[in-house]
Order: sequence, then structure tokens, then C-alpha cells
Amino acid sequence: MDFEPIVLGGDTLGYSYARELHRCYSSKTTMLAGADIKYSSASRFTDYHTIEDIDKEQRLMEWLHTHAGHFDAQPVVIAGASDWHVRNLSRHKQELEELGYVIPYIDFDLLDDITQKDRFYARCDRLGMPYPKTIVVPFSDSYDDSVLAGTSMRVVREKRELSGLSYPLIAKPSNSADWHYADIPGKNKVYIVSSEQELFSIYDAVAASSYSHALLIQERLSASDESLHTLTTFSDANGTAIVAVSGDVLVQDRSATGIGNPLVIMSTGKHHDLLEAAGRFLADTGYEGYANFDVMDDADGNPHFLEVNTRPGRNTYYVSLAGCPFVKPLIEHFVMHHDLHDALSAKELAADDDFLFTMVPRSVIDHETHGAKHDDAMRMFDSGHWSSPLLCREDTLRQRFWGRVNFEHMRLKF
Repeated sequence: MDFEPIVLGGDTLGYSYARELHRCYSSKTTMLAGADIKYSSASRFTDYHTIEDIDKEQRLMEWLHTHAGHFDAQPVVIAGASDWHVRNLSRHKQELEELGYVIPYIDFDLLDDITQKDRFYARCDRLGMPYPKTIVVPFSDSYDDSVLAGTSMRVVREKRELSGLSYPLIAKPSNSADWHYADIPGKNKVYIVSSEQELFSIYDAVAASSYSHALLIQERLSASDESLHTLTTFSDANGTAIVAVSGDVLVQDRSATGIGNPLVIMSTGKHHDLLEAAGRFLADTGYEGYANFDVMDDADGNPHFLEVNTRPGRNTYYVSLAGCPFVKPLIEHFVMHHDLHDALSAKELAADDDFLFTMVPRSVIDHETHGAKHDDAMRMFDSGHWSSPLLCREDTLRQRFWGRVNFEHMRLKF
């Protein structure tokens, strides 16, 4: 069956989609982005369009309505490279499917529920999945705290009630998509808070903004990058995980807007206990498609679920490195309507190859990692058993140049 892919966003995940769709299906991806990201626009795998405000709901819907039915092949599947892309696609899923698009994401009611981290933690609590100690600070008078009943989470509605906490703490939004659009001076994806004065300053900035969900104040579980694990699952219409891959994060992004994003991920054997817990979540929600879970260990090595992303994460190319081209479950299930047990090989279903995924050069890994994981990573790197999604020998010389520039430029973050 012929099909045509559209990818929203030209970042790492966007390019990963394009290269894997070309490798597996010889497809050229129509890529829509708000800026010219050179390592994607220079690719022979993309038909790249720079469109002002395409990440905004109204502009995106206008474009999709205008172009519906005008593609060379049908069906047309749309994938988003960011939370807000996926949120907009899910919100208009029925409308877009009536126009002939394939939207490989869960329905909006479920997406909206589980991507609000306070609600995610409430579900974790019920399912016996550990999560960080959390104080919920609503920024809306209509906030409904009944969903938190019976959990260990505490709701605080006044700034003065935050006095007397022990530091350092983590502060982060419960709703990442709403946070993306809010105008907040010095906005971070996640704040590491060292004092009450700093916490109060963050509170005041959020209160003065358009952000209308909750701010979560949490214990800081660990200061080590190596305490973080990533789980990626693809589940069928019954919420049964068909492909499941885990990896240990060795290095995280340090920038304010990217903090917490894994830059180096290494396989260390499957975390079956964490994948089993994630499987309970998938079954409980009847989750269909890709999910990505972030898990962090505390100082004693005890894991805590931090969040679920209702899409492949920006680093999901590591699933390909584990042995299952990450676009295949999505295309075979949502576009081809094949049973994945038949459509994927035994190797792809197992997805248990060793891998070292890296967005940074060897010197950064050498400097930022320690102990046995450092030694294992160095052996894998020096033996050539590593890969970066932006470095593709089969792409154009210009793309390879910009991919290498991005790769080497990452040194400046450390």
C-alpha cells in the first residue's frame, strides 16, 4: 500500500522519522516547521516547508484543510515531533480523519487526562507505580482536586503555604503544552529550586502569566544524569504492549529549555520490572500506539515514574538501534492495519540489541559519565557501536554537514 507521511517539526525526532520512513518504506516525508532547521531541510528524505505559526492550532488546521486530498498517495499519516503538535492532532482527530488523514494518537480525553502530571501521578498511585513526593499548586480557581483523593499529594492554593520546605526541590508544570504557550520570564522546562526566595519568585512569575494549570513542587530524587531511565512502548488497541524498549540515560541536556532531555542512552538489559509497571498503565487506560515513560531513581536506587509522553520521545531512534525500526509499528498498525505479530520479525518484536544512542561527541560522554557505565560506553563508542540520529551516511552532503555541526556544537552545553 502506498501512503504519504507528514511530520510536524524539523527537530531531532522529525529528522528521525524522515530517515527511518525512507529506510523502511522508501517514503519522502512532507515536513512542516516554523523555522528552517538545516539538518532536516537539507535532507533528501524530506520535502521541507517553513510555515510561520504552523505550531499554532488555527494555522495548522488551515493548512491541513487546504491540502486535504491533494497528495500523490493515500492514506496520509501525520506525526508530530512535539507535545503541542500531538495535542492539536488529537484534539481534532475525528475532524482530520474525516478529511482522510491518519492520526496515530489516542483520543483527546485520555491524552488530556494522562499528560497532566498530577492526574498521571494519581493513576500511578492507584496502580502501585511509585512517583515523587508532590505538592500541587493550582493556578486556576476551578482546579478540581477530587482526582487526588486518597493519594499522598497535597494541594496548596496560597504562596504562604509553601513556607518551610526543605531544599533543593524540583518545580515543573503539570501541563507541558499549556506551559509551551505561556509567556513567563526566564521560563524553564524544569526548575531546580535552591531556596524559598527562588520558589516564591517562580510562583509570582507563573501567577502573572496565562498559564492556568498547576505547578508541581517535588522532592529532588537525584542530581545524577545516570539515575534516569527511559521506556518506550507500542501497544495495540487492547492496551497490550507489543514492542517495549528500555534504556539508561547517561547524559541529559543542560539547557533551560531542554533540561532533562536525554542526550546519551545506553542499553543495559531490559528493565522488566519497570516495563511491567508501564504495562499495567497501558492496560488500565486501553492505550493504543506509542508511549514514552521517564523514570528516575532516588539516592537509594528506588525508581519513580516522572511522566508519560503520548508520542515517541525526541530520542526514540534508540528503538531502531535496539532492533525495531521505530516507524514500523506505527505504520504497520495505524496505516496498514496489520497484526504486528505478523508484520514484525521476531528480532523486531524482541528489540533487545545492545545500543549506544548519542547526541554528543565522545569527549562529552567521557567527561560526564563515571564508573562501569562510563567504561561500557567508551568500549561501545571506540568499537564503533554507537549512533546519532542526525548523522546519516545515506543523506546529502549538506545534511551531513549540518548534522555534524549540531553534533559537535553540543560540546558547548557542558
